[in-house]
Amino acid sequence: MFKGSGDDVITLDRPVGLKVVKFECPACTRNTVLKSDGFDSLLVNEIGAYSGQMWMDIRDGSRTNTLTVSATGAWTLTVGDLDMATVATGPLAGNGDSVVLYTGSSNKAKITNAGASNFTVHVVPLATSTINLAVNHIGGYEGTVPFNGPALVQISSTGAWTITPS
Repeated sequence: MFKGSGDDVITLDRPVGLKVVKFECPACTRNTVLKSDGFDSLLVNEIGAYSGQMWMDIRDGSRTNTLTVSATGAWTLTVGDLDMATVATGPLAGNGDSVVLYTGSSNKAKITNAGASNFTVHVVPLATSTINLAVNHIGGYEGTVPFNGPALVQISSTGAWTITPS
């Protein structure tokens, strides 16, 4: 776990492979940015306070060595393995950016979002390891999309969301 205030560069000493990153800056007031020197590049780019999770180094051979924080307040950064993801076997619900390991079986999912900004859902079926962009929408959303589970799922939202696999 790393803690700081304001801008900083963090050097990581971690092996190649998937990581889950949790970043919190509850008192930030301006642009809050978290960048990686790996393939994922821009992990967080929000105005004001931020709290959420995202994956990093999901692509084969990808390795992040440094993370760059740009923030106006005190922040906490945790970099871990898949055990930091929420595990679910049925319907999912959350608020904001999240990484979920869905262990159930499914072909599709009904997805809703109450956020006002960009809403994305990336699904990586464990059987194929292919990264699929299931949803990419601005604002509120409701629809049914392909969702092959079990899968690793990354949700990016500024509001409440639900995923009901079937």
